[in-house]
Amino acid sequence: MVHLGWAHERGVHDQVALEIADADALDADLLSQKGWRLVDPRAVASTPDDFRQYVQGSGAEFSPAQGIYVETRTGWFSDRTTRYLASGKPALVQSTGLSGELQAGDGLITFTTVDEAVAGAKAIVRDYDSHGRAARAFAERHLNSDKVLGQVLEQVGL
Repeated sequence: MVHLGWAHERGVHDQVALEIADADALDADLLSQKGWRLVDPRAVASTPDDFRQYVQGSGAEFSPAQGIYVETRTGWFSDRTTRYLASGKPALVQSTGLSGELQAGDGLITFTTVDEAVAGAKAIVRDYDSHGRAARAFAERHLNSDKVLGQVLEQVGL
């Protein structure tokens, strides 16, 4: 299951872009029963421009991580998450061990349990504008290509 976005329109929390395998049809049925509208990620994000528009039109990202990233606690998060943050969209992602300067908080909320995920979603909805500003600030502080590339080049001696 690949998740691209939660709430295509701000204030509308009923759309999710997912690729669900036929073997997981029960998951799709359960989401539908709970009021979620499922959209095909290929239909809404098949080109770079479509993907950018989808992210920028989304309310936030919700993303569970693959087990290997959770188990190894590497601090990994997806390039998709970076796009949400850079667009000023909050991200609610499963914890993979972010720490230090990249500590999650407002704008980038991590969870390890279902209860924490629910609390994170409620926090985003409760103070959406603040979380959006914090998401953008996180991206500017930690994901700015000029800063990151400069640090990489410095570390390799160029």
